[in-house]
Amino acid sequence: MSMKTSETPRRIYTRNGVTHVLFEGRTFGAPAESVLSLEHPVTCEKLPSDGGRARVEVTQRRGGRPSLTETWRTVTVPRKPRQ
Repeated sequence: MSMKTSETPRRIYTRNGVTHVLFEGRTFGAPAESVLSLEHPVTCEKLPSDGGRARVEVTQRRGGRPSLTETWRTVTVPRKPRQ
């Protein structure tokens, strides 16, 4: 399986209440006030470190409307066993 390039659109996932995207082998989570839609793909661009967890700039283009951009940080998505 080959890795996607940074320009390749990616899908936003939600699991156990955590909205996230996979990029460069890491999981990046949305901030609490995120306005991005799960319906449209996003592109990610790596940002320089600010001394905290790794971060990316997530951009969502929605045909005919202005693009939305947010900064997401690495997160750990909790894994709960199936009932």
